[in-house]
Amino acid sequence: MRVLRSFAVFSLFTLLLMSVFMDEVEGRRKILRGRKTINRTYYKTSAIPAWSIIVIMAVVIIIIAAVLFVVMNRLVLGSIKTNRRPYLQSLQ
Repeated sequence: MRVLRSFAVFSLFTLLLMSVFMDEVEGRRKILRGRKTINRTYYKTSAIPAWSIIVIMAVVIIIIAAVLFVVMNRLVLGSIKTNRRPYLQSLQ
């Protein structure tokens, strides 16, 4: 149950973070004036600047890579059994 709750919190945080980093939103509206149709375009920029998005994503990628490295190191290298003498002594 605890794993499910932590996964739910993680996924909620990830979705919230992704919604902040979404691209700019473009909205169009048609206005009818007589015979001519006028298009007005509205732009909504993101709440945080682009350079901070790049820095935050770089830090997140580094953290994910470090966690994957530790997990893979324990799974792959931790399971290898090594002998103290990997070589055979020659008979004289």
